[in-house]
Amino acid sequence: MTSGKTPKDKKRYRAALQYSGMAVQFFGIIAISAWGGQKLDAYFDTPKPFITIFLILFFSTGYFIKLYKDLTQ
Repeated sequence: MTSGKTPKDKKRYRAALQYSGMAVQFFGIIAISAWGGQKLDAYFDTPKPFITIFLILFFSTGYFIKLYKDLTQ
């Protein structure tokens, strides 16, 4: 017995999973870099969250570069 899904439906489902996975990865990168940045800011006793902001921007930029390379292939 078949699931009743056409190949077009399967392709859309696969694309939705791929893009939702990218969103989860991006959220994870932001969360981990923010957590690590806060820990480092507390350790070095910085007056403002400079390390947190730097880490978030650094890892986000790296992820967007990876994402661009993956999507253009």
